[in-house]
Amino acid sequence: MKKNIICLVLLVLTICTAVFYRQYKNNIEDPYPPVFSCDEPTITASVSVTEEDLLREVTAYDKVSGDVSDTIVIEEISNFIAENQRIVTYAAIDDRLNVARFERTLIYTDYEPPTFSLSAPLCYPEGSRINVLNGVRANSTLDGDLTARVRYGLDNLIDNMTPGTYPVEYRVTDSCGKTSYLNTEIMIYDSKYTGIDVKLTKYLTYLSQGQTFVEDAYFKSSSEEGTLTIDADNVDTSVPGTYYADYIVTTDTAAGRTRMIVVVE
Repeated sequence: MKKNIICLVLLVLTICTAVFYRQYKNNIEDPYPPVFSCDEPTITASVSVTEEDLLREVTAYDKVSGDVSDTIVIEEISNFIAENQRIVTYAAIDDRLNVARFERTLIYTDYEPPTFSLSAPLCYPEGSRINVLNGVRANSTLDGDLTARVRYGLDNLIDNMTPGTYPVEYRVTDSCGKTSYLNTEIMIYDSKYTGIDVKLTKYLTYLSQGQTFVEDAYFKSSSEEGTLTIDADNVDTSVPGTYYADYIVTTDTAAGRTRMIVVVE
C-alpha cells in the first residue's frame, strides 16, 4: 500500500514537472525572429547619404525581447539592380539570437558613373620610358578618388622606339558595381618635338553631344614662345566617341607638341 502511494506521488510529480517544463520552455524559448517596421519601403537620397540616415525610422520589435531596434545594422547594400537603384539589407537580432532581415530600395538622386582625368598627356617622344598608368586618375561621385582601382588593357605591346598610336582601354569600377571605360590611345611622337614643353589646362575633357569644343581654351603655356597650331579637325561633337586635338608649338629652331583627349557622350 505504502509502495503504491509512493509510486502515485512520483507519477504526479513527473506529470507536474513535465507540464511546468513545457510551460517554462514555451516562455523561455523564442523561435520567432523580430519583426521590422518602416513607413517608407523606398528611400530617395543623395550619394552622400549616411548610415545614420539609412537607419532612421527603421525599427524592429520582438514579441519576447521587446524593442530590439538598437540591434539593427545594415548588413549589405547591393550593386545596382536598376538605374540608380540599390537594395539595402537590414538585420536585427533578439535576446534568443533569432535574426531577422528586411530589404529597402535606395534610389540615388545625383549619382554619376566614374569619370577619368589626366594630369599628364598620353603622348611620349620616341625612346621615352612608358608608364601606361602615369597621370591617369579616376573619380566617383559615390566613392571619391578611385585612382588606385584603375586597370588597363592593351591590344599590342607599345614600341617606344616607333612613332605611332597604340590603342589602350582604361576601366574602373565603383563600390556599387558600375564600371566606366576610357577607350583611347597612347601616342609615340617623333623626337624632333622635344625642344619645347607644351602644357594644357587639362588633357582629357568630357563634352555632351552637340556641345562646342573650344580648343583655344585648353592651351596653357609653352617653354618657348612660338607659333601655336591646333589640329582638332577630327573632333565631331555631334557623334559620341573619343577624339584628339594636337597642340604644336614651333619656332625657327625647335618644336614641341602635346595632345588633348575629347570624349563626347
